[in-house]
Amino acid sequence: MKILVVEPMKPCEVREISGLDDMQAIVGGHIQAVYPFRDEVALVCNEEGKNLDLPYNRPLTDGQGVPYDMICGTFFLAGVGPEDFISLTDNQIQRYKALYDNVMVVTAERPAVQAEIAPEAAMLDFAVACQLTFRFARDGQEAAGSKDAFISHITEVFNEDTPLAERTVGGLDFDFRDGCAEVRYTFASQEKDKASAEVFSEQCVRDVQDRLEGFGCKVEKIECFAEELEPDPVREPDKGRGNQEKKKKGHCHDR
Repeated sequence: MKILVVEPMKPCEVREISGLDDMQAIVGGHIQAVYPFRDEVALVCNEEGKNLDLPYNRPLTDGQGVPYDMICGTFFLAGVGPEDFISLTDNQIQRYKALYDNVMVVTAERPAVQAEIAPEAAMLDFAVACQLTFRFARDGQEAAGSKDAFISHITEVFNEDTPLAERTVGGLDFDFRDGCAEVRYTFASQEKDKASAEVFSEQCVRDVQDRLEGFGCKVEKIECFAEELEPDPVREPDKGRGNQEKKKKGHCHDR
């Protein structure tokens, strides 16, 4: 089984493992799986990581990209199958390696008194220029009626998805040519750096990719280019928080 191992203060590493003993060896004890992502990926960590004072590793973030908890100790990511964990796909490895290699890594030394996580003070505002390229599966989908139906479908998905609906600035711009459709928009993001803003913007699209492709077209390319904005002294920081831990229905692994 191919997994992605995330150690404190180190880049992510792809490894091959074969069973529960390997999993427990990686996290240094009994495993616990949580499901903070929208796709079929589990985050597997030491269930006593905080109680054992394991070093801080990476933050968990809510649907708005705001940190709400901290994973302590080494953890790994694995795919979720009908009965147990499975290998990550190459796309999943690429996506989450980019995410965790770029996310801010806090100090490996835990302070004597744990401070409250206050991400707003360190977050930067970004405007992310996004372009999605779709390839139509059938001839004739570029006809006027099909174009209107495609625009209606994509707009509906954006309006119904909370991160996209709340963070897309202005409207969606559509362009049709050579059997493809391009959708352009601006996405507002608060992140630690430019790379993280671009990764989060792409992840929001990946989360609804199946629904976007429901019209019968494939997403060929997702391009996101972030630009840091000047701080607004008037704007109040968002105080929202996500749930401490999200679990997918039907999947809960504590061993």
